Amino acid sequence: MEFDLVIARGTVIDGSGQPRYVADLGIQNGKVEAIAAPGALRGGRTLDAGGLAVAPGFIDVHSHIDWLLPLPDHEDILAPMVAQGITTVVAGNCGHSPAPVTDASIPLVEHAAEILKDGDLAYPWRSMGEFLSALEGRGLLVNAALLVGHGTLRQAVMGNSAAAPSPGQMDALCALTRASLREGAFGLSAGLAYTPGVFARRDELLTLLRTVADEGGVFTVHGRAYTWVSPFYRPLLLGPPHNLRSVRELLGLAEETRARIQLSHQIFIGRRTWPTAPWVLRAIERAVDRGVDAAFDAFPYTVGNTTVNALFPDWVLDDFRARIADPAVLRRLRREFAAFRLLLGLDYADIRLLWGGAPELEALEGLDFREIAGRLRSSEFDAYVRVARVSDGKARVLLNTYSGVDAQDEPLRAVLSHPLCAFETDAILTRRGRHNPASFGTFPRVLGHYSRDLGLFRLEEAVRRMTSLPAERIGLRDVGRIVPGRWADLVVFDPATVADNTTPGRADAPPSGIRAVLITGEVVAQDGALTSRTRQGRLLRRS
Repeated sequence: MEFDLVIARGTVIDGSGQPRYVADLGIQNGKVEAIAAPGALRGGRTLDAGGLAVAPGFIDVHSHIDWLLPLPDHEDILAPMVAQGITTVVAGNCGHSPAPVTDASIPLVEHAAEILKDGDLAYPWRSMGEFLSALEGRGLLVNAALLVGHGTLRQAVMGNSAAAPSPGQMDALCALTRASLREGAFGLSAGLAYTPGVFARRDELLTLLRTVADEGGVFTVHGRAYTWVSPFYRPLLLGPPHNLRSVRELLGLAEETRARIQLSHQIFIGRRTWPTAPWVLRAIERAVDRGVDAAFDAFPYTVGNTTVNALFPDWVLDDFRARIADPAVLRRLRREFAAFRLLLGLDYADIRLLWGGAPELEALEGLDFREIAGRLRSSEFDAYVRVARVSDGKARVLLNTYSGVDAQDEPLRAVLSHPLCAFETDAILTRRGRHNPASFGTFPRVLGHYSRDLGLFRLEEAVRRMTSLPAERIGLRDVGRIVPGRWADLVVFDPATVADNTTPGRADAPPSGIRAVLITGEVVAQDGALTSRTRQGRLLRRS
């Protein structure tokens, strides 16, 4: 038979981790229908992949593009992700998702997601099922799988209250979780350092995880602490490192409820946190040895984006607008900030403003907070508080010292090398402000710098951990492997030249060596640029 497209003579790296082999791929009706010896297949079109690798499309297991997908021009914003080989995204992470909502919760959800947005949404949906149907009806550039956010659920049931849920509220949270999973969400995400997830305590999480486990979903979680000392655990300087306590707490919840857990963006923030990396990784390994269904993900950079409020303790976040203007609160916060900076080895120069969240802060975007303090002729602390206050906590920052600094990245290498680690961007990509390099170069950086150049893992293993591993962790079907009968979401790249080209001065540089990206059998990007605005992506639903 003649296929719609034949990818000829490519070196197939099928996503399983098994050795590569040279073959032709026959694509018909958007699926890989045949794998045969080179030269055996004929097609109406042929893509010659001689000397190139052919892999499953990359899966971004931790994405924040939820508020972009409903936009009529989302392909313009998401083009850099497809250009680096991403064909499937898992969105709804860190406790934030655009559904389910109520009339009363929409303003709260909108405020919490301000740094993720590129434009206002009309919210014609209320349930998760209605949201998924709306996305499906509008078409998608990439395949999308959604998680339901714990913070969004909490806002729908009890607003931004810091209190523990009442029995009735707890029943409502569980009912909304169960309904969202049955309507197609793949699991529950939590952000335990963000409002309102920061207010959740053990009993609340245990009850919700039992619901997730009963439904066979996954629990993905941004933990309370990624530093060896944090505002979330007391006493401050006694006992195990706080990031280790956080991981143990989460693994204990999963062990007790038998829920599948994915520890989001396993990072070690601050120079004095780096030595704790072996202890945290060992804790995860020991839990897996005990039968806990656990793994984690990470991005290949020593910088990461977050909200300006992520560095504040929960007692500041409760009624934030009032507290951030209270002189007594600021006196206490100044003392705690000074102590934490000293204890962590994190300086104001390690924090860069990506997006100010207010017109009067636009001129400061791209500067670190030492530079911002100079511009404002204030102390660094006062400059940070001013940005947080003026932006109402919505400003987006890029933190340095994430598991290393520049080439001094031994903790990051230990994380990326671990067989339980899936690769992700964790990128906040909008047209507002400056960019995180992860939006442009994550997967080429893993393939080029960490696999080829440093030899941390074989190319086959690199591909496994950006394809079949995340698919298995989330529960995605028909993606992540090159197998006859599955959708033809594919990346054709040059193993010798694939590279991330981003630099501190140009975070939006396109990658090298990504020759072609296919979604549902159609070429949508070539040589680092989008070539088609046709929306070939599919809405993935849990069933």
